[in-house]
Amino acid sequence: MRSTQHYLNILLSLPPHLNKGETVSITTRELTKVLCCTPRNVKLILRKLLEEGFMKWQAGIGRGNSSRMTLLRDLGDVAEEYFQHQLTNDKIKEAMDLLCHKNLPPSLCNKLRAQLGARFGFQVEQTKSSIVDVLRVTMNRRLTSLDPAFVSTSTEAFFLQQFSDTLVAFDPKTKTYLPALAHNWESNEDGSRWTFYLRKGVRFHHGGLFTAKDVLFTLQRLETVHSPSRWQYEEIDHAEIVSDHIITFYLKQPNRLFLHFFGSFYMSILPYDTPFSEKKMIGIGPFRMAQFTDQVLILEAFEDFYRERPLLDRVELWFIPDDIQNSQYQLPNWNDARQEKDSPTMDIETLDGCQYVAFNFRKKGIHHQPSFRKAMRILYDRTAIIRELKGNRMAPASSFLPDKSKHVYDGERNLKEAQAYLRESGYSGETLTLYYWDKKEFLEDAQWLQLRCHSIGLPINLHPIPVTDYYSTDADQQADMLLICELLENDTEWGYLRLFQDESSFVHRFFNQEQLAWLDGHFRRYVQLPAPEERGEIIDKIEQRMREEYWIMFGYHLNKASKFHSALKGASLESFGWVDFSKLWIKQEFTSTFPRYKDTVHRVRSSTIFPID
Repeated sequence: MRSTQHYLNILLSLPPHLNKGETVSITTRELTKVLCCTPRNVKLILRKLLEEGFMKWQAGIGRGNSSRMTLLRDLGDVAEEYFQHQLTNDKIKEAMDLLCHKNLPPSLCNKLRAQLGARFGFQVEQTKSSIVDVLRVTMNRRLTSLDPAFVSTSTEAFFLQQFSDTLVAFDPKTKTYLPALAHNWESNEDGSRWTFYLRKGVRFHHGGLFTAKDVLFTLQRLETVHSPSRWQYEEIDHAEIVSDHIITFYLKQPNRLFLHFFGSFYMSILPYDTPFSEKKMIGIGPFRMAQFTDQVLILEAFEDFYRERPLLDRVELWFIPDDIQNSQYQLPNWNDARQEKDSPTMDIETLDGCQYVAFNFRKKGIHHQPSFRKAMRILYDRTAIIRELKGNRMAPASSFLPDKSKHVYDGERNLKEAQAYLRESGYSGETLTLYYWDKKEFLEDAQWLQLRCHSIGLPINLHPIPVTDYYSTDADQQADMLLICELLENDTEWGYLRLFQDESSFVHRFFNQEQLAWLDGHFRRYVQLPAPEERGEIIDKIEQRMREEYWIMFGYHLNKASKFHSALKGASLESFGWVDFSKLWIKQEFTSTFPRYKDTVHRVRSSTIFPID
């Protein structure tokens, strides 16, 4: 296959439309550039190509004179052979690199795309002993941390939940908590003592039995590794393991929301007797981690899962190489003639959370002036950005929750008014820096705002934050403003707590000590209130001050509409807008070749799987 690759590289460097049997002039020096090697290695490669029948070679006489190469194999045949070899060996990057080659003829590119597309989506495969339902999809970025102590985005949180489980589970329909690894629990009257009764016979992926020791270990580990989420558990005075399946927590003060903390993904239970490894993660979730490399994450159904076994047998997530343009890799999104026109659609009006701009109050600058922030509020016109950029920008936001935004809106404002506020602030022409989440839609927003600012004489530099740099970015020190999106979980009460109190949250990272102390005082009272209505009043008060003093600028809420092939069943949107893998299955009557089970017998478009980070 090495010779095939060398010959393919040579063909792609030649003028187009050369066919088998044609002869072309070329020098050894030219081949050193094409093959990226020395003249000596070029000669070795040519000798191998001659021996294997790829070409005929007539050396030029004299130094620097052209030689004559006769092609014995067509580009299409060689490219397809190489491409299939890479796919067979799961070398998706190499296959995609060929697709993206600038000299690959469009007709050949389309042919290879169809072959590649057939390897993705929902498929039924035959193994030696059984029929396997597989979901194989691509993703346009690698995952950051899957460590429960450091999960920072919705994507990582979703995958963590596939591998792990918590003591309790939030039910978005009833807004209450249901049993999970704990089959029951109780608290004293004021919520300062909580006891959990754990299920018996539950096993981790490595076969070990789940006990109270694992709960205590998971909790203590958050402090040991200095997790940004450890604030949730600082009110625990001490814990008592009553037995292998009973554990009690004694709190320093009452906390009515204590269940929320033990239902959060941060408390995804880990085994106490096994060192944690992100690449070989051990949990109690519906899927076990079969493989996790820089190229692929493979999830396999956990046969001993204490609840209902997943209906899919395997999920493969292939990561897009960072050095290739994302648009080349949206394989599931290609127009597919086989896609049924009447595929059902699942719509969500808006996702909980919103796009917003935060000011960095920990950095000195003009943005500390209220008049400057008023000017920015006018420039960042939430109605105008929705109207002009469209997409999934659906509704102006004045709260993190769409339902609350319906009641508050300040209307469009004139840019001359923004200019007046800018002069009032004492602005003297300095350039400000706007950091933004490094994704296409965020760049569009940032560029839109940059143009608006420039129109009134306010220069703005743009600086992207890659998702992988969530913790390491210098935005805390260098950014004047940040454009980002926050999606709240189904459990919005806990979502608010995490947004304002997690050390990893950019809201928390950008607020100064006075702002954080004010928030902390309100949230200490928040967790002690028994009624959701009373807690809602505190959230309203917090958001009202943030609006009135322009601590952040709410932008817009996002819409998600998902389209599903009619063979795909069990699709339900869970927290963060994801489709729950464990409930998906393929209806067999849609696979016309089902009795034969030859390789891939069915493909379903998979663009429905991934939400916005």
